[in-house]
Amino acid sequence: MEQNNNHLSRRQILRNGVIGSMVLFSGVVVSFGIGITAAGHEVDSQMGISVLISALRSTGNVVCLNAAERLEASRASKVEYDLHLRKADLGASDAEIIAHGIHQNYLHNGPALRSFSMSYNPGLTDSGVVALARAFPSTLTELGLVGCAIGDEGGAALLRWSKQAAELRMICVEGNGFSSSIKLGFTALAQERPSLLIVV
Repeated sequence: MEQNNNHLSRRQILRNGVIGSMVLFSGVVVSFGIGITAAGHEVDSQMGISVLISALRSTGNVVCLNAAERLEASRASKVEYDLHLRKADLGASDAEIIAHGIHQNYLHNGPALRSFSMSYNPGLTDSGVVALARAFPSTLTELGLVGCAIGDEGGAALLRWSKQAAELRMICVEGNGFSSSIKLGFTALAQERPSLLIVV
């Protein structure tokens, strides 16, 4: 029990640290954001992906750590990226931290997120999914949130985002706790946009 408490304390410290670094990054952008040159744009984009990498690492989760290593290894050459964190035992607080990293990367013109999956993480629940839906960029083409214990609040947030996501081609959200009205909303969206595959 004591060991678990120590682990939780360590994770909390790591989370506080990454959020602090995110604030610091924001301060740098505000201070030096005027008159950005081509070189400045490159620094800005690297800053964005650095925040996401730090966010992933701060969870202490093996799947997230592996994803962070892949992003680190390819960040100098990639203009887009996929982020798949399936079956990683992630919770709502992890989702909020990762969502912040995704959003910061987008704001700093980092690589474009194309495919995202956090399927089979039942700890996400509505609060984690609402945070993710607020952070998803317009570049996203594929989304997987299967079996994440999402209810109507999270479902409604995903629907709102999906209606504005012009590049979205596939969304898989089956195995969640949506009411019939939310499911009908997804069905209606699929009928409006034949190029969008929705599995609900």
